[in-house]
Order: sequence, then structure tokens, then C-alpha cells
Amino acid sequence: MRQGRRRGELAVVAVCAVLGFLLAVQLKSVKRNSEGADTATTLRLETLQELYNDELNRSAGLEAQLAQVQSELDLYRAEAAQENGYHDALKAEVDKLELLSGMVDVEGPGVTVVMRDSTAANVTGDEADYLIHDSDLLSVINELRAAGAEAISLNGERILGISEIRCTGAVVTVNGRRYAAPYIIMAVGDKDTLYSALTMRSGVVDVLGQWKIDVTVTMNDKLLIPKYSGAVEFRYAAPALAEDAGTEGEAG
Repeated sequence: MRQGRRRGELAVVAVCAVLGFLLAVQLKSVKRNSEGADTATTLRLETLQELYNDELNRSAGLEAQLAQVQSELDLYRAEAAQENGYHDALKAEVDKLELLSGMVDVEGPGVTVVMRDSTAANVTGDEADYLIHDSDLLSVINELRAAGAEAISLNGERILGISEIRCTGAVVTVNGRRYAAPYIIMAVGDKDTLYSALTMRSGVVDVLGQWKIDVTVTMNDKLLIPKYSGAVEFRYAAPALAEDAGTEGEAG
């Protein structure tokens, strides 16, 4: 009987030894995986930080470039103002180009559009159905353009042909900057025409109203729309040379 009891004790010891070994291996594996995950996370954060720093440096460089070009333009304008004839015409052309490019503050009559997210009860189950999206803002801006708006801003950002308006989460990015509702769109032009274009039956305001998006349109006798504050960089487009006119449309 003692021999059987001794065998049983040895079996228990053996089982405990095996369990202890397996537990030690498991803990070591968990620790190694955890260290690997921490290392991967750290590397990813470092990479994202480097990308962010690069973007900040690029933005600062473009802003400095814009400031330099603006300074040169002011110098040309001052020189042109001191002469007559050709220089007067040149100054007028420069002023016109500034208006077209959005590089100068403008003022005039127009409309103000204020857009707020819907406060209606959610009956679709999708909260996004009741929020203002980039497509809603573009619909209003495109309608204003079609109605002859000469200058447009969104939350103080001048809208140019190169301006991006896109959803980034619960906010909208405009010219690289993020904004949340309410969204304020200002447009300079014939205020009666702009107002009628937005508020006509089955127009953009009516469509947004179906989702209970709050849109208020007001006519103004005088609005001030700021100039474009970013930098314009052309990486691929360049003025076409006269001798290239005959090759227009040909594949390269």
C-alpha cells in the first residue's frame, strides 16, 4: 500500500512539474508578444510623428513662399502706380488677376448661408443621416457659383478652384483646416439672384430641409470675404509654349 501511495505522490509531483513548465512557457510567450506589440506601436507613432513634422515644415515653407510672392507683387504695384499709360494698364490687369485668383480681400453685396446639423429625432438609426456632409456644402457652393457668385468663403476660408472640401470624421476639412458645424458660407454677387437660386422650390435648401438640416439664407448689402491664406503650388502644370500648340491633344 505504501508503494502505491508513493507512486501516486510521484505522479502528482510529475503533473505539477509539467503544469509549472507549461505555465512558465506561456507567460514567457505572452511577455514576448506584448513586447513585440509595444515595439510595433512605438515605431508606428514615431513614423506618424515624422510624417506630421514633415507636413508642418512643408506648410511653413509654402506660407513663406506665399509671403515672398505677395511682397514682390506689392512692390510691382507700387512701381506701376508711379507711372502712366502702360503701367496704369498693367496695374489694372494685376488688380483683376488678384480678384480672379482670390489673393485679395473683396467686398460687395451678396448672401450669407448658415447651416446647422439636424436636431430631429433619429428615425433611420444612422446618426450620419442628420449631419452636414461635404456633399451638402458643395451643393450650396456649386449653386452659388452657377448663380454668378464672384467670391465665396466657408467659415472664413476663401474657396478657390483648388480648395478641397471633404469630411474627416465628424468635421469638414477646408483648405487643410478642420471646421465643425455650424457652417457659414458667404458669397458676393447679385444678392437677389443668389438668394433666389438657393431658396427656389425643390432647390438645395428644400432638399436639405427634408433631412431637417437647418439652413438660413440672408441677403446682405455688404459682405467682406477674406483672401486665400494658403499657398498655391503647381507641381505638374506649366504654361504651354507657342510651339507646343500644334501638339495639343496628342498622346505623349
